Amino acid sequence: MKKNIRLEIKTKDTIGITLKILEKVYELKIDLKAAEVFSEKVCIKIDEIYEDTKQMLIDKLYEIREVIDVREVELLSYEKNERKLLAIIDAVDEGILAVNKDFRVEIFNRYLESLFRCKKEDVIGTDVRNLINKDAPMLSLFKHGIAYNNIEQRVDRGEFEIHYLTSGRPVLDDLGRTIGAVASIKDINKAIELVEVVNNIKDGAFSDIIGKSKQIEYVKKLALSVAKTSSTVLLRGESGTGKEVFAKTIHRLSDRANNKFVAINCAALPENLLESELFGYEGGSFTGALKGGKDGIFVEADGGTLFLDEIGEMPPKLQAKLLRVLQEGVVRRIGSSIEKSVNVRIIAATNRDIESMVKNGEFREDLYYRLSVMPIYLPPLRERIEDIPLLVRYFVDNLNKKFGNKIKNIDISYIEELMKYNWPGNIRELQNVVERSIILCEGDTLTSRNVYINFDLVGQNEYIISNSKDETLDEIVAKCEKEAIKRALEKYKSYRAAAKQLGVSHTTIMNKIKKYDIEL
Repeated sequence: MKKNIRLEIKTKDTIGITLKILEKVYELKIDLKAAEVFSEKVCIKIDEIYEDTKQMLIDKLYEIREVIDVREVELLSYEKNERKLLAIIDAVDEGILAVNKDFRVEIFNRYLESLFRCKKEDVIGTDVRNLINKDAPMLSLFKHGIAYNNIEQRVDRGEFEIHYLTSGRPVLDDLGRTIGAVASIKDINKAIELVEVVNNIKDGAFSDIIGKSKQIEYVKKLALSVAKTSSTVLLRGESGTGKEVFAKTIHRLSDRANNKFVAINCAALPENLLESELFGYEGGSFTGALKGGKDGIFVEADGGTLFLDEIGEMPPKLQAKLLRVLQEGVVRRIGSSIEKSVNVRIIAATNRDIESMVKNGEFREDLYYRLSVMPIYLPPLRERIEDIPLLVRYFVDNLNKKFGNKIKNIDISYIEELMKYNWPGNIRELQNVVERSIILCEGDTLTSRNVYINFDLVGQNEYIISNSKDETLDEIVAKCEKEAIKRALEKYKSYRAAAKQLGVSHTTIMNKIKKYDIEL
C-alpha cells in the first residue's frame, strides 16, 4: 500500500495563510491529497516523497513568517475520526451497508462479510444492485426518501440463501434530496435469538417452575410483581408445592440477584442451634463454639435474600428476635453486645394455618403482619392437574441424565393414570413417582403399568370423575377444567368469585361455562 505523508503546520491566525502553504506545495510539484484548516493550524496530506524533498518542503513552509512549527503526524483529524467510526461499524453485531447516489457501496462492515460470504475489498465501490435484490427496500430510499424498519428480505446467492431483517435511512443534502442510503442488516436467525433472549429474560427466571395452567401463571405474575419491590414475602401452600423454588425465582428477578440467596429450614434445627445459625455467636458463648465465633446467616445474606422455610415452626423466643431484625435492620451475635446493620430481604414460607396459630397464641401477631406484607398462595397439584404432562416430561428429561437416557417415550396411558390421583404430596411426590417408574420400567416407554401408587391409600383425584382409555389428553384436560369450574361455582356461587379463585378473567370463565354447558 502506498504510504502518505501528513504534516501539521501551526500558524498565526491570519487571513490567507492556507493559500500560502498550498502555494509552497505546488512549487515543488507535490501531489496534495487532503487538507484540514483550523484556527492556528493547517494540516496537509501528500503523496510519499523522498526525504530530501520532504525537508525542502518543510524549509519552504518555515519561510512563511506566520508559520510557527511544522511536524509530521500519523493521521489527520478527519482520518482519526473516520477510522474510529469504521472500527465501531465493524464491531457492532449487525451489518452496516452504505451506498452513494450512484448505488456504489461505500461501507460494508465485517458482519456483512460473514453474512454475504464475500470480502469488503471486493464489494466497496461496486454496484449494490449486484448484492441485494432489485426490489430491495434500500433502493426505494432513492425514489421516496422514506425510512423503513425491520423488513424481512431473502437473497438467493445460488449456493446459499441470505435471510435477514433490514432497516434503512436516506442520506439527504441541504435541500432534502437523497444523495445516499444507509441500511442496517441482521441475520434473521440472530434477530430471532435476540428477540427470544429479550422476551425470555423473565421466563428464564421461571425455568424451574413448570406449568402453563391459569393458576400457576397467575402465581408467576404475582412473583414478578413482588420481585420488583423489597417487601417481605410469605409463601403459603402445602408441602411439596415448590415454595423454595418460587423463593429463588423471586430472588433472581429482584435487584438483589447478584447477591446471595440463603435458605434455612426453621423446623430442621433445635431452638438453640437455629438461633446460632441465624444470628451467629461470639467465641466461647457455649460448649463447642468456635474460638473466633461465627457470623450468622443474616450477615451471610447481607445485600441478598434470606429464605425462612417452615416459619410456623420457629420458637416464640426467636420470633421476637426476628421481628426486631425486620423492624430495626440490625442483628447481634449470641454473647455479644455489639449490633450490626444488615440489609436482607426476607422470604418466609409455611404450610400451616398460621392465622389459627396467631389466634391460639402460637405465633406472634405482629410478626405475622410483618411477614405477610405480600402473601402468595401456591396451589396444590390437584388444583392444576393439567400441568402434570409438562411436569412428567420435565422430570423424565432430567432423570434420563441420571439413568442414561433410559426412557424414550411416554405413553398417554401413563399420563392418564397419573391424572387420576389426588397427589397429597404434590410436585415432590410426583417427581418421586416418576423416578420410581423409570427405575422399574423394563423397556424404553412409560405406560400405565409403570405407575406404582397405592390409590386406595389416598384416593383418586377428585377432579376426575371417570376416565376412558380411549380419551385423548385434550379431552382429559377439558374434563379437569369442567370439574374445576363446577366446584368453584358450587363453592362461591358467583361467576366473578369463581374466576378469581381459578386465576382467570371473568370473560374466560364465561366462555368456559358456555363451552362446557355448565349451570350455576
